[in-house]
Amino acid sequence: MNFHFTPSPRPSSLEMLTNEQLLNIYELAVQAKASPEFIEIIEEVLSKRSLEHSEHL
Repeated sequence: MNFHFTPSPRPSSLEMLTNEQLLNIYELAVQAKASPEFIEIIEEVLSKRSLEHSEHL
């Protein structure tokens, strides 16, 4: 499956989460070895918020 996440003009469900909720989902996704694409999407949302997620792990 070859695809690339293209942000919608509307906020995604991930973008509507609080910083804390998004970081928790990121941590769980990494622990569960979720798909790299899903983790990348979370990282993109974190990046837009200027959060350094690695500092919170």
